[in-house]
Amino acid sequence: MNKPKYSNTITKLATVPQAEERYKLGRTKLMEIAEDNGAVRRIGRAVRIDIPAMDKAISNY
Repeated sequence: MNKPKYSNTITKLATVPQAEERYKLGRTKLMEIAEDNGAVRRIGRAVRIDIPAMDKAISNY
């Protein structure tokens, strides 16, 4: 298994791999929950997950 190449201290926006690791979800389920709750932020081609919005979505899930 490869060691992650990013920091574990995420405050506002996370990459999809960081969010997968944080919530222990696969990409498909993570993106489904994030899109349903407005936690996906697109900056150009980059996709980021809004951590506060995702935390709220997970607590209500």
